[in-house]
Amino acid sequence: MLNPRWKKVLADVWSNKTRTLLVALSIGVGVFTVGMIAEGRERMIRGMSEEYLAGNPFSFVLGTDEPFDEELVETVRNIPGVYEAEGRSGITLRMNVGPNQWETLSLAAIPDFDDIRIARMNLEQGPWPPPNKTLLIERSALSEQLGVGLQVGDTLLVETLDQETRREVPIVGVVHDLHVAPTFIFGTYYGYITEDTLEWFGSNRDFTALRVMVEPDRLFDREHVVAVSREVRDRVERSGREIEDIFIPPQPGESPVVTFAVQPIIFLMSALGVLAVFLSGFLVTNTISAMMAQQTRQIGIMKSIGARTSDVMRMYFALVLAFGVIGMIIAVPLAYLAATAFTDFFAVLFNFNQRTYGILPGVAGIILFVGLVVPVLAAIFPVLRGTSITIREAISSDGGPSTYGTGLLDRLLERLRGLPRPLLLSLRNTFRRKGRLILTLTTLTLGGAIFISVFTVQASIVQTLDELFASLIRYDVQITFDGDYRVDRLVEEALKVPDVVEAEAWGGILARRLRPDDTDSDTIFFEAPPPGSDMLAPVIIEGRWLLPNDENAVVLSSAWRKDEPDVAIGDTITLKFKGRETDWVVVGFFRGIGSELIAYANYDYFAREVREPGVSDTLNVTIARTTLDYQAQVAQALEEHFRSVGLAVGESSTAVDEKQQSLNQFGIITSLLMIMAGLIAVVGGLGLMGTMSMNVLERTREIGVMRAIGASNLSILNIVISEGVLIGLISWAIGAALAFPISRVLSDQVGILFLGAPFSYVFSIDGALLWLGIAVILAAFASFIPAWNASRLTVRDVIAYDG
Repeated sequence: MLNPRWKKVLADVWSNKTRTLLVALSIGVGVFTVGMIAEGRERMIRGMSEEYLAGNPFSFVLGTDEPFDEELVETVRNIPGVYEAEGRSGITLRMNVGPNQWETLSLAAIPDFDDIRIARMNLEQGPWPPPNKTLLIERSALSEQLGVGLQVGDTLLVETLDQETRREVPIVGVVHDLHVAPTFIFGTYYGYITEDTLEWFGSNRDFTALRVMVEPDRLFDREHVVAVSREVRDRVERSGREIEDIFIPPQPGESPVVTFAVQPIIFLMSALGVLAVFLSGFLVTNTISAMMAQQTRQIGIMKSIGARTSDVMRMYFALVLAFGVIGMIIAVPLAYLAATAFTDFFAVLFNFNQRTYGILPGVAGIILFVGLVVPVLAAIFPVLRGTSITIREAISSDGGPSTYGTGLLDRLLERLRGLPRPLLLSLRNTFRRKGRLILTLTTLTLGGAIFISVFTVQASIVQTLDELFASLIRYDVQITFDGDYRVDRLVEEALKVPDVVEAEAWGGILARRLRPDDTDSDTIFFEAPPPGSDMLAPVIIEGRWLLPNDENAVVLSSAWRKDEPDVAIGDTITLKFKGRETDWVVVGFFRGIGSELIAYANYDYFAREVREPGVSDTLNVTIARTTLDYQAQVAQALEEHFRSVGLAVGESSTAVDEKQQSLNQFGIITSLLMIMAGLIAVVGGLGLMGTMSMNVLERTREIGVMRAIGASNLSILNIVISEGVLIGLISWAIGAALAFPISRVLSDQVGILFLGAPFSYVFSIDGALLWLGIAVILAAFASFIPAWNASRLTVRDVIAYDG
């Protein structure tokens, strides 16, 4: 036989199924959100990291200006700290993907497909190695999201960057390589060929890149990796070759995709998940408070027959645990399914294989904490307050404390005249239980504020990209040549093409910063526009822009603040290029696009320093119209014209296409934020539904009296629904105001995570108006079921109701 107290717990769970379901769903939303994120995070990071490590990842990669052979590779293998070294050769081509549409195709030539020692890939389909004059494609190139539709068996039309050699190359198989960037993220397609095929394209077998792996037990030691890379760099430079770039993963031993993309997204999702749990806790507090007020007399009766306060407390905490168990039963399977869909989505984007691991202790612990501990913590205050009441107070209670009529707002409501009676009743009922109203408004308000903030982040992203492209890419087409040509000739020939309005030749080179500790920075894109150029007007966030008479002055992108935090305005930095070290004075920082290190200097001084005065390999062009199709047509016309006059074009790009690609990348972030905003809106709706249910239950006798004096079903419906809509409107007004500071912080943090600087803040009026509509609809829907139940009460039901 069950103890009577536990029978009461079961009765409370079973007798009011609507309340039980609402509380369980409130807890379940938090469990679902956190469980989905925690499970998805483990699947993503573990799945990517395990496969990445299984392929013997490189610790760093060096690119040289002059080719080298196996002799240098063997020399590097003998350097202390080097576990393995491997040379790689390859070629960069252009791949035709549609009429006048070309994409970059990077082909790696593998000397021995059966002896790949570093950064191994896995064959998924086709022969190994591929026959000559064919290629294996990296599988991220087959993603449907690219809109290209490549398949095994297709024949690619490719051409060299100088457009002198065209080849048709069949795709004979697919490989999975986690050591290259996913095509969807960075837009480069990757393929793998034999050295014979490389020669067929007109290139030689000599290596141009050196991959190095340190000892496995030091793979994650960044200081050790940097020290070994310094030794390798010095040895290669002593061989007479210049290091053009060095890439060391931000977290050695970890996929760069995890560092650059997955971790920031998981961080953002986790922050919103914590907020969902916080709101879920508010709902538990609200519901338990209402239930304790409703059962005040029952508590008094239990105490009068000998129950101690601690006994009653244990009973209600057990009830909360029961709600938590039900919530987990509902949410855990859904969270598991959602984690699968969540991970599948990112597996396509980031090109990894999803893996399941059964019940992970860490994830299970988080779910148990959110499903059981958080509800108990949220219920502590209402349970303590409700069970500490004396027997006399409990027996004489009318269902819970109400201060209505004593406050200024209550007196103002009493003086209202001229409004329909149902609306007056709704207004007064709304403010009857102010404590419960505050808890309900807190949940709805925060949900609305986050919802509006997500739209504000989206609007800020669009505004920021508009500003960045308007300031950094004020040209329409950029042409990169396969060699240096006289500046005046490039401009002269470009202006001969119809619809070209203006043309400027810029200087540019890849450089590295030599830090004070003798280590090198990541690759720097060092660019030099003509003084006074109208095709560049960066947003300066500190310092100033270049003056026409500046010589060794540089302005740096905002990414420097994150990657090279010791650099400040007025500092002299040493940049290395072409085997030389030159000093430059930092005069400003500008807001850049992405995480690339960019430096700008005046062309004349730059050209002298790089020993290339009067020549350039980059031309920026403005045209009469700026649509994507029109820009692509003019870019093709420019390529054909330059080819006809003997100027070899490497590649071309359009501003509209680059902007759209950036919007697509940030679209991933805003889509995820919208999913989380939707979940938070659900939490708010559940809270309102629970509040309205409790309000209707407490006013059972009042509703019965109205029915007895002739109130119709429609009148009862209108009163209850109007009350819910009024709460929704109040929450919208407060939430819209609260969205200003929240969205500002969220926008700044997302900008810093992904751009290295805050976004340009734009409050989303559209988001606020959309939430107004959703809040009203949500409030009406959340109030309908309690209102419907209230309208069906008969006078006999009321007389039988014992409160």
